[in-house]
Amino acid sequence: MTDAVLRYTDVSLTDGQSARWAGGMTTPMALALAQRLAATRPAAVEIASMATLQQCVARGENPWQRIELLRERCPGVPLRAALSLLTDHGKRGCDVISTEVATLWLRELAQRGVSEIVLIDPLLDIERMAPVLKAAKSLGLTTIAALAYAQESTRSDDDLRAKASALGDAGADRVMLRDEAGLLTTDRLATLLPALRRGLGTTPLDLHLRCQTALAPMVALEAVRLGIDGLDTAFAPVANGASVPALGTLLKSLRLLKQGTPVGDQLLHAVGEAGRLLAEMADCHGFAPARAWVFDLAPYAHELPGEVAAQFMRKLAAAGLSPQLHAFANECARVRSEVGALPMLAPFARPIAEQALLHLQGVPRYAEIRPGVRRALQQVYGAASKDVDARLARRVGALPKAAATSVDALHAAHPEASDAALVISQTCGVAPQALPASASPEALRYVGVTPAEALLAGLTARAAPYAQLSVQGPGVSIQLQGTEG
Repeated sequence: MTDAVLRYTDVSLTDGQSARWAGGMTTPMALALAQRLAATRPAAVEIASMATLQQCVARGENPWQRIELLRERCPGVPLRAALSLLTDHGKRGCDVISTEVATLWLRELAQRGVSEIVLIDPLLDIERMAPVLKAAKSLGLTTIAALAYAQESTRSDDDLRAKASALGDAGADRVMLRDEAGLLTTDRLATLLPALRRGLGTTPLDLHLRCQTALAPMVALEAVRLGIDGLDTAFAPVANGASVPALGTLLKSLRLLKQGTPVGDQLLHAVGEAGRLLAEMADCHGFAPARAWVFDLAPYAHELPGEVAAQFMRKLAAAGLSPQLHAFANECARVRSEVGALPMLAPFARPIAEQALLHLQGVPRYAEIRPGVRRALQQVYGAASKDVDARLARRVGALPKAAATSVDALHAAHPEASDAALVISQTCGVAPQALPASASPEALRYVGVTPAEALLAGLTARAAPYAQLSVQGPGVSIQLQGTEG
């Protein structure tokens, strides 16, 4: 155990709500939580990612306004954003975010008070990452390079050590081991962490865990014992399951074990207050309670990252296929192998899972090829680590490599667009003019609405043509008279 202060970074506003609430946390909800979040005094708060940008745009919210207002409501707390260099929207010319566009993205974040960035390249292309890390440092940003952990990584500590060393040499201030599928065990960590330390030297090492196998809370405790420098956590209502470990439970466990930074009652109270507000929001908006998933071997086969795992567990349940979870997991592994053993991260994981679900539902194998699988076979994002299935490769055909669109070309094509709008167009695959306008202060005020109230409002809006509308249920009794005729 080292004497350094352990850093906790809160990801409730990004990965937590994406995994637990399917990205349903609106800007008013995030702003309502911000003060209680800041009161827990985390080392940093992650407020933006590729996914949250897309979620905001889909809801008609301005993601840049969200960042600015969160900066105002979290004074004194460092803000973090996660950037991925690969997109999943399929728009030609921006499958890979160019260094120029990434630099625009970084500048827009820095101007709005973001001070830390996590840089993710699922293919871990150091030549792609190095200039972006350099650009971030020139803007005064703390750079954290992501090192993805996958099941095949169990074969060699030396492989991951070499990759971590390369990220440090490329200029990363910190390196983050990201176990997006929840595959790490305490035994694996015992050999892996020392190996990564040897590769990184004095560069700090952080850890991002998911809880799909239910092992992550225990792995997090072991990581603290072994001297990890930073952990990503979330408040309980958006933790566990496909999300990250819950901060409150982790702090209480560390206090009992007398490990890590001393935990006071004031901190636990602040964490509890933030959790209570999130629980109230979940209840008001009908989000499922945050229950831990039981241990299962399926994630070791499908390796789906948090949000995608949660989405496809819901899809299996809705289709009555939950008993076939392991068949689905094995089909994910088979599809993944056939498209070149690509990392199960965006932009590859979701289309691979979609393809596997089609096959599970009885569609003949590859009678239909999902667009994302097609693009993976065509290697538009870069070369796969292994050979793709030759028959499938011939079927989809080659696709000429498209050069990344330059910033000058973007400005020439959209002379009225701001840099902020151009970043959104590239990362979200929309036209620059599709960037939503900023909302009024009144529109950003959070007002909780219970499911029963939402039901009543919907029925009232539709009641006019009917003589009478009646709804009965547990705790609900609604009787409405129509106004026509």
